[in-house]
Amino acid sequence: KPLAGLEADAPSDAAVIKPIGTTGNTGIVLSNGLNPEYGKRDAYHMALAVLDEAIRNAVAVGADPARIALLDNFCWGDPLRPETLGSLVQAARGCHDGALLFGTPFISGKDSLNNEYLGADGQRHAIPPTLLISALGLIPDIAKALTMDLKQAGNLLYLVGEFTPVFGGSHFALLAPDNSDDPIPTLANITPQVYRALHACTQQGLVRSCHDLSEGGLAVAAAEMCIGGRLGLDLDLGPRPPVLGLFGETTGCLLVEVESASAGAFKTLFKGLP
Repeated sequence: KPLAGLEADAPSDAAVIKPIGTTGNTGIVLSNGLNPEYGKRDAYHMALAVLDEAIRNAVAVGADPARIALLDNFCWGDPLRPETLGSLVQAARGCHDGALLFGTPFISGKDSLNNEYLGADGQRHAIPPTLLISALGLIPDIAKALTMDLKQAGNLLYLVGEFTPVFGGSHFALLAPDNSDDPIPTLANITPQVYRALHACTQQGLVRSCHDLSEGGLAVAAAEMCIGGRLGLDLDLGPRPPVLGLFGETTGCLLVEVESASAGAFKTLFKGLP
């Protein structure tokens, strides 16, 4: 939740809230990022990825990327075990580096440690290192809030952001384990510039819908937009192997629907960006 689209059955990226009794058109955006599959592989890059996902989800509905704050929720095993403490430290470093990259301060957080159980094998087992990032942002004008459902046949669809899909930690790798040796997605340094450009497009009314790429990759994001708008779409996957382009996962990317008449202005604001 919240669900969006013509039949309110497609997953929204974030919640846009207008507190009762407040004046003006400014609203609050609440979003989150979470991916325990990445935590099983690389706690540092998992932290960067879920921090990025929370920010990306907020920007997708119209939040100003310059006005976002974060909260962390660490769910880990026993930190007295060296390997568990090591991954916790790596995740904290990822939070530090991601906050500096995006200029998004951590204003609060919590931890839930010692999440372990005794298995049937008589051994102690810890949950996967899991970090939940919540993002709290401002949207300058709630009338310009975006939803993720496709709006009109004939519009153009752009993939923005550094698209570098991999299978490591992906949902596809859960079904096809032969692809599980890939690393998990890394975060491109250009990503904050992409979000600033997207927000500028949103403020100028150039974007009809927007949806982030997360679990499941490009194919899942595109399908969800179709479900929400009850429309189909054509995808050009370029030179990549189709399965990788469709189901590989990446950070920093969104699908953006733009009317043909707005395409020139949209591409101008994205000049020099992926």
